[in-house]
Amino acid sequence: MRSRLCILLAWVVWVAPSAMAFCQVPRPRLVCNEYFESQLVVEATLLKTVAWADIRDNPNENYPVPEFPDAFLYTLRVDHVLRGKVAGNIRILEGNDSGRATFAWTPGKSYLLFLDPYQDRKDTWALDGCGNSGPLEAAQNALSAITTIQSAHDGGAIYGVVTPFSGIQSRMRVEAQGGGRTFSAMTNENGQFHMDVPAGRYVVNVVEPGRLFDTADFSYDDAYGIDIEPGRCGQVAFKELRPIPQ
Repeated sequence: MRSRLCILLAWVVWVAPSAMAFCQVPRPRLVCNEYFESQLVVEATLLKTVAWADIRDNPNENYPVPEFPDAFLYTLRVDHVLRGKVAGNIRILEGNDSGRATFAWTPGKSYLLFLDPYQDRKDTWALDGCGNSGPLEAAQNALSAITTIQSAHDGGAIYGVVTPFSGIQSRMRVEAQGGGRTFSAMTNENGQFHMDVPAGRYVVNVVEPGRLFDTADFSYDDAYGIDIEPGRCGQVAFKELRPIPQ
């Protein structure tokens, strides 16, 4: 299960004719997760921006530009491909809502971008406004993480967070089962956990007697089927279900 983790609210930043991303937990998104979940990862330079009044009827047609456009189309020159296959220029379509990028787009500036097809279109891409895409000049940590990922030969890791129904955190046990083996970790004071695991497919559960947990609405991975390959990390959020009256 994949979620953009951005609530699409009608939230407008009045200092500029655009809205910015409003992100829910887990935050930040880990590079070792987004890299493998993205079809295309590139370094690219912004060539031009086109504002649209309406993209619902025909996203390839230019409309008269209102004060607050409904969407923006960015054309970029691909400078370096880190994952996937592409050449020449690419187009990124982004709605002007609270799900858009947290950074400003500037012509002539270079960016690190984690992309997927926009609504299954092969010629237009979209990014997770709450992910790791951003200006190349500020992407050194992400680029370093990608280098580590690309040289990995062993297993990966599973990261996550557990939210109790009461909102009061306590240390809880989390188990990952796969390949006939069980791995475990304890949550910290913030409900977070981490475990290193070999490559394989895992089912992850919070193991607390008398309490029930499920994958949270805002979770990058489905706890009941996480595929780990060398360098990849799973990132899952759990929520506790309402206690059953005894």
